[in-house]
Amino acid sequence: MARPSTKEERRLDILAAARALLLRWDTEVKLPDVAKELGVTPNAIRYYYPDVEELMRDMHIRATERFYTRRVEAAESVDDARERLAITIAAGLPTGPDDTEWRLLWRTLIASGVERGRSEVTSSVYHRQVGLYQSILEVGQALGQFSLSGRAIDVARTLMALEDYLGFRVIAHDPAFDRATALRMVRDYAELATSSELPPTT
Repeated sequence: MARPSTKEERRLDILAAARALLLRWDTEVKLPDVAKELGVTPNAIRYYYPDVEELMRDMHIRATERFYTRRVEAAESVDDARERLAITIAAGLPTGPDDTEWRLLWRTLIASGVERGRSEVTSSVYHRQVGLYQSILEVGQALGQFSLSGRAIDVARTLMALEDYLGFRVIAHDPAFDRATALRMVRDYAELATSSELPPTT
């Protein structure tokens, strides 16, 4: 496998530093903060990311590797639609309150109301994930494994709404919502909406 270029390696270093700051501070990072974290000047960061918006946008795009691409790969690794749905639900929720990528995506979602660039990226990620759920539901219905309570698109959107909001409760350190609780609630709805029993996941 070819090694990443020096420029790509430097970008990865910058992204890692920004994530570390988000984890510690849970606030919007600035380029001088990232530069200080890496022990370089702000101009050294601006060579790769002219402004913090470009940095945050790149972080968000790369995070979709986890929340969409890997979910597609995991779902396609099994044939049973019930197992596909269970895997997809489990992979979409935060691992816990300190899940940095999940917190980044939520912050971008909030900011997207006023920042067009982020809004376009966030909207694309959302619709792709809805599409993933919809395809699993439609396949399951065609195979006779699901009996949907409504249109596949509506069930898919509701699953994403639950995933987003319950995931937010987890990363907000809500004492009433840990990952296990959020996972149970999304699965409960999925089972009701599909008239099926999903296999266990972690």
